[in-house]
Amino acid sequence: MPKGKSLDDVIAEAEKIERVWDANPTFSLGDLTREKFKAELEGLRASRTQLEEARRQVTNLSNDTNERAASVGTNTTRALSGIRAVFGPDSTQYEEGGGTRSSERKTPKSKKGGGT
Repeated sequence: MPKGKSLDDVIAEAEKIERVWDANPTFSLGDLTREKFKAELEGLRASRTQLEEARRQVTNLSNDTNERAASVGTNTTRALSGIRAVFGPDSTQYEEGGGTRSSERKTPKSKKGGGT
């Protein structure tokens, strides 16, 4: 794609050339024929359609993944809370589930007010 031009700009410019070429079928550019130009333009349109579909699919997959991650995260928190409730906050099971046993927690230190 030409530098600094969007895909839509390239297609719009090519469509202008296509209209002029259709109105003047005797126009030629050496080895570039009107049919070859049209085929390349159609190929570009098809590629753009495929790209847009792939982007849509990626967006849907990303949203689905994010929703599932949020659900699993919520369920993980609930499960850890359940393990704490059943086995206790100082249990091995609670630690294995990812919690910090209450006997291993540091005692909070008071902050000294050093301001004037």
